[in-house]
Amino acid sequence: MRRRLHGVLVGALGLALGAGALLTGAGTASAATTVKTAASGTVTLTARGNSVTDASPFSQVSVSKACPADYQDSLTVSLVVPDGRESILVSNLTTGAPYSAAPITAPVPAASGNGTVIRSIATAFAVTHVPLADGTYPIHVTCANADKADFPEHPTSTGFISVTGSTWQVSGLPAPAATKIRLTPSPARHVQVGQPFTLTATVTRGVPGVVKFAADNGINPIGDPVPVVNGSASVQPPANTVPSVRNYIAIFVPADQLGHAQAYGTLDYSFVQAPSITLTDAAGNALGADPQLTAGQQITVSATGFKPSAGEKVDVAATNVYSILPALFPSTTSDAAGSVTNYTLTVPRFISDGSHQLVLLGESSLIYITFDFTTK
Repeated sequence: MRRRLHGVLVGALGLALGAGALLTGAGTASAATTVKTAASGTVTLTARGNSVTDASPFSQVSVSKACPADYQDSLTVSLVVPDGRESILVSNLTTGAPYSAAPITAPVPAASGNGTVIRSIATAFAVTHVPLADGTYPIHVTCANADKADFPEHPTSTGFISVTGSTWQVSGLPAPAATKIRLTPSPARHVQVGQPFTLTATVTRGVPGVVKFAADNGINPIGDPVPVVNGSASVQPPANTVPSVRNYIAIFVPADQLGHAQAYGTLDYSFVQAPSITLTDAAGNALGADPQLTAGQQITVSATGFKPSAGEKVDVAATNVYSILPALFPSTTSDAAGSVTNYTLTVPRFISDGSHQLVLLGESSLIYITFDFTTK
C-alpha cells in the first residue's frame, strides 16, 4: 500500500513541477461514470385476485435472476404509469431475503405490516394523479439495500399487467429489451461551489425516449424530462453553494415501455471550495509567497479545496528534498468542508538547497494543492 501511494504521489508531484503555485488536479473517484444496464430477469407475478381495488394485488413475486451484491435486502414492486413514474404497490418486501440466489421468490402479505407497505392498483394510479385506464402497464421489481442513501442504484426487472375496466390480470408479454445509460458530469469528477456544471446521459442509440434527471437519490427533480437526441440528453442543474457531495440520478424512459426497459444511472458528485493554502511558522506568523525555510523548521499548514462531506485521505510531500527526490510526510484527512487544518510538519534536516513545492494530494479526488518555498 505504501509503495502504491508513493507512486501516485510522485506522479502528481511530476505534474506539479510544471504547474503554477496553486492548482487543482483531475480526480478519478468523485463521480461514477459506470454504464448501467436495465435488468432483464423474467418476472413472474402471482395474482391474489383480479380487482383493481384488491388491497394486495399479488400473493407472490418471482424473478429469474438473483439480486446483485449489496442489493439483496428487500424488494420493491411498482406500477409504471405512462409518463415513466413508478408508483409503489409493495415496498420493503423482505420475506425470503436475502435475495442472493436465482430464482428469487417472495411471498407477499395480504396486508401492510412489519415495515412492508402494500397498495391496490387503483391506489397506485390515484397517488400519481393518473386516471386508471384500460391498457398494459409495466411492473417493476427492484432490488434494494436497507441503506438506500449509500446504495442508491436501482437494479430492476420488468413484468406486465393488463387492466380492463375494474379488473386486471397478469400479461403474457415477454421481458422488454434491456437498455443502457451512462451518466457523466462536466467538469469531470468535481466542480467548485457556485460554478455551473452539466450532467449528460448517454443511452442506447436508436431507442427514442426521454431522460429524467433528479438530485439526492431522486428526491428533487431537475427540470422537465429531456428528449434523447442522437443517443444523449443533458441538463444543467442549479449550482451548489456549499461544499458537499450530492447524488444525482438519470432515468431513461423509452417511448415504447412495452418493448424496452427503463435504465437507471447514478453518480456522486463533489462540490469543492476554491483551492487555497496558508503556512505559518512556529510562532503563528503567516508565511508569504515563496518563503525561505530552514532545515528543521516547524511549519503549520492549512488548506481548502479537497473532497468534502465524509472527507478524504490527503497525502503530503515536498519536492526536490533529496536532490530530485521528494520527501513524504504522514497523511492527514480533510474535514466535512474539504479542509485540512493545522497540519504540522518539520522541514527535513537534510533538505537540498534550492526551490521546492509542498504538495497536498487528495487520494480519492486526486485534487492537489501546492505551495512554493526555497531553502538555502
